[in-house]
Amino acid sequence: MRAEPKPKAVPSVSVWGAEGPLPAYVASIAMFLICMDTLITNVALPTIEVELGGGMAAQQWIVDGYTMPLAMLLLCAGNISDRLGAKRVFIAGMAGFAVASLICALANSVLMLVVGRVVLGIAGALTLPSSMSLINEAYLAERARSRALAIWGIGGSAATACGPLLGGLLVPIHWGWVFAINVPVCAVVLLMARHLPTSPTRPVPFDMPSQVLAIAGIGGLTCGVIEAGSQGFLAPLPLACMLVGVLACIAFVVRQQHAEYPMMPLALFESEGMRIALYGGFSMILSWNGMIFLSTLFLQQGLGASPLMCGLAFAPAAVTSTIGNLLSDRLTGSRGMRFSLSAGMAVLFVGYGMFVVCGGAMSSVAVSAAVCVVGLGGALTTPCLASLVLKSAGAEHGGVASAVFNTLRQVGGALGIAVFGALVEVSPSFQAGMTASLGISVALILLLFISVRRSGV
Repeated sequence: MRAEPKPKAVPSVSVWGAEGPLPAYVASIAMFLICMDTLITNVALPTIEVELGGGMAAQQWIVDGYTMPLAMLLLCAGNISDRLGAKRVFIAGMAGFAVASLICALANSVLMLVVGRVVLGIAGALTLPSSMSLINEAYLAERARSRALAIWGIGGSAATACGPLLGGLLVPIHWGWVFAINVPVCAVVLLMARHLPTSPTRPVPFDMPSQVLAIAGIGGLTCGVIEAGSQGFLAPLPLACMLVGVLACIAFVVRQQHAEYPMMPLALFESEGMRIALYGGFSMILSWNGMIFLSTLFLQQGLGASPLMCGLAFAPAAVTSTIGNLLSDRLTGSRGMRFSLSAGMAVLFVGYGMFVVCGGAMSSVAVSAAVCVVGLGGALTTPCLASLVLKSAGAEHGGVASAVFNTLRQVGGALGIAVFGALVEVSPSFQAGMTASLGISVALILLLFISVRRSGV
């Protein structure tokens, strides 16, 4: 009797699709580097001040020398990524990040260090939107993209702990190592990126007037707020910088209305989901960067903690943040995006509220606990916001929407450090300024929560 042929085995299809998890891992490591370079520097600031000099304004410039160009050039970098291909721009950004890290590590003056940080910010601007574009190109299915964005978010969450902890370990050797540590990580990413598929290129026109106005607007506002902390808000230089910034921002918006190929199409803001995502990204990173900046100074200068102990205080936040990112993917899949966003913001409200209620009476353990709670809330929320951006924009505007989202996040981060630092400078005590600053965070998160609950997201 003739045997029946065995049916052919159907190969299982990975949730990742044909590209596999490599693009998600590469983007996540890049996100880790970009976030870590703000946090690891915070731990080194007191030591850098002793060796190179400078006061609060110099410390702010060392941090914002990186975050400002990162914020100002993201829209331009997104445009370049579309023109030349995300993979090519990503590799160029990573290579530049390694070179700039060496400049910072070898700096022998505040000026040289700030210049190195500016170059680092430019390289980061090339890397960040192209890393998100790699995810957008690789994962067309919404479930796979949601998982990739969760892994992308884990990169930022891991930086929460690794940045301060590595800083605490490396600063006693020499503060320059907090920058030199980037180089081997960049080398690993570059080796991995070689195996990514070639990205498509698009003939997108370059809008130079808009880019100049964006640089003037963001730079003027941030510079004005930083200098207001040391000179006063009514001093001529801060007033002039802020006036230039406001006028440039207004001119930028007008330009976007009339330009044939705008850098930031205003039609993106017509979507309610997009508006919520952009405001959420801006307010959350403003609060987060400002909180880490002040908490680091409070632990070392207010409580006398060593750089290592300061890093250990932030380490548990990596665990809660990683849990939050994994929970975000599960909650979104089972309960929907609105539930995940609401839960994350409720946790954020509690975390920032701990700072406001406890004020200057916080111990290092209390600071660590509050950062853990904030890290959990932020990790629950950020992947949802990124997914909401891509979903609201559609495939045809995914690149520019990613650039706008990351631009507002970085603008928020730069302004958070500038505004919170300025409030500390003009307050009667560091503790009073810290309480007032994080009270702003509570208000911003509450407004976001209300917006989400009233929306149709």
